[in-house]
Amino acid sequence: MAFINLHYFSNTLNKMTEVNVIVPEKRESDGSVDYAALHKTPLKTVWLLHGLSGDATDWYRMTGLERYATEYGYAIVMPDVNRSFYNNMTFGPNYWDFITDELVKRMRLLFPLSENRNDNVVIGNSMGGYGALKWGLNQPEKFSHIISLSGVVDLADFYQKRDIFAMPDFDLVFHDQDLTAPPLSLVASLANYDAKKWPLKIYTTCGKQDPLYKQNVDFSNLLTKKITTNHTWIAEDGIHDWDFWDKQLEAAFIWLEHSKKR
Repeated sequence: MAFINLHYFSNTLNKMTEVNVIVPEKRESDGSVDYAALHKTPLKTVWLLHGLSGDATDWYRMTGLERYATEYGYAIVMPDVNRSFYNNMTFGPNYWDFITDELVKRMRLLFPLSENRNDNVVIGNSMGGYGALKWGLNQPEKFSHIISLSGVVDLADFYQKRDIFAMPDFDLVFHDQDLTAPPLSLVASLANYDAKKWPLKIYTTCGKQDPLYKQNVDFSNLLTKKITTNHTWIAEDGIHDWDFWDKQLEAAFIWLEHSKKR
C-alpha cells in the first residue's frame, strides 16, 4: 500500500487542510508490475470519517486499517473536519460542502478513484458515524454501502450528553439550525430516503456499555423497518473506544465483502 499525507488549500474552507490517502499497490519481487495497467481500472474507495476528538490520522494510527484495505483492495480517503460534525458550521467553515463536493472532486483529480456508485463506501466512528449516515442517506446516489461504528445518531440526545462527550462547542456548529430537519436529522433524512431508487446496504454497531448505545438501538430499529434485509445491526460488549472500533472495522470489511457477493 502507498500512504500519502496530503496538505492542500481548500477553497471551500478557505484554509489549508489535511487529507490522508491509502492507495492499493501490488508487490512483485522481480519488479514486473505494470503500473500503467494498474491505473486503467479506477479504484474502489472508502471515504473514512473520524470522530469528534480525532483527525485525519486516527484510523491509520489506531487500527489495522492498512491490513484491511490491502486484503480487500480499497483506496481509503481520510479527511480532517475538525469538530464540525460534517456540517456547515454556524460559526465556522462549511465542512458539509467540503466533504460532499470539493473533497470528492479533488481526490478524484489526484488519484484514480472510481466514480461508480457501487465502488464507493462511506464509513465513520462516533461523530464520523453520524457523518457517514448523514452523507449516505442524503446523497445515496454516491454510495452503495454505509458503515457507522458507535455513531452519534440522535443530535438532540447527544446535546443532552454534551458534557459527557466534551462538546461545549456544540452551538458553534449548530446554533439556529434545525436539528429535526434533513440533512441534520438522521431520522428525517431516513424518512426522505428513497430505498427503491437508491438501494443502500447499511451496517451499524455500538458497544453495549457505550453512552450512545440506546440511541443506536432506536435508530437501528428504524433502519430495519425502512430497508429490512439490507440493514445489519451488531450489538456487542464494548465502550466508546478504539479497541471496539478496530474490532468492528475489521468485521465491517468482512461484511462489506460478503454483502457485495449477494
